[in-house]
Amino acid sequence: MEINNDAVFEELSPNQVRDLQLGMRHFFVNNPREEVKRIIWELYRGWVFNSAEYVQQEEITNMLLFYEAILEFTNDVHSYCQYLGRTV
Repeated sequence: MEINNDAVFEELSPNQVRDLQLGMRHFFVNNPREEVKRIIWELYRGWVFNSAEYVQQEEITNMLLFYEAILEFTNDVHSYCQYLGRTV
């Protein structure tokens, strides 16, 4: 995966930031963290089961790394939402 360090980011208004924060909180209100983790695991497990016969070892490794990264991201966003719940 290539990282584009030349990307141009547009500034967000306070209302846009608030909408993003509310969207993240809303996600975890409707999808408890443990349920999200279970679903991510099921998706990963299904991918491994359905593709194990034809993918290369590198693809399996990359998918495992992605699985771990998405779990960490989910945990980070959940922690941020918990913080928002105390501060907003």
